[in-house]
Amino acid sequence: MADIVLVHSFRRGTGKSNSTATNLATTVVAQGYRVGGVDTDLPSPGIYSLFCLESEQTEKVLNH
Repeated sequence: MADIVLVHSFRRGTGKSNSTATNLATTVVAQGYRVGGVDTDLPSPGIYSLFCLESEQTEKVLNH
């Protein structure tokens, strides 16, 4: 069974949620687990830049 972790910030635009989620995801992946992340800021997703990805490098995203 999968565990779900939600990271949310009440203040927009400071990057706390994305950086926390990214650090948590990389830590869990380093332990050998699979991780899926969803950035629900559809007009301006920031998860690409935190993982140094271009949107063209991804296959399955909500923005498609």
